[in-house]
Amino acid sequence: MLNGGVRMEAKRENSAKINKEVFCKDCGWPVVDACCNDEMSKLHPESDWWWYCSNQGCKNHKGEDFGVSNTPKWTFRPKQGKD
Repeated sequence: MLNGGVRMEAKRENSAKINKEVFCKDCGWPVVDACCNDEMSKLHPESDWWWYCSNQGCKNHKGEDFGVSNTPKWTFRPKQGKD
């Protein structure tokens, strides 16, 4: 694919992935981890990682910064093991 006359290279697979351990509290869909590089770094210059709901129709699809001091309140991790 060409982007302004420059051949576009595929991004590394760790640039974004579905997090199989974190889900959206509003719709239950899995959360996407996205590395804030390339265009993302221009949109969110203070962020290293961005989490967003994988459900495009969800209000949390716009996402939020994720880091050591910030875990988005709209996310949850299911309990592991037996109760």
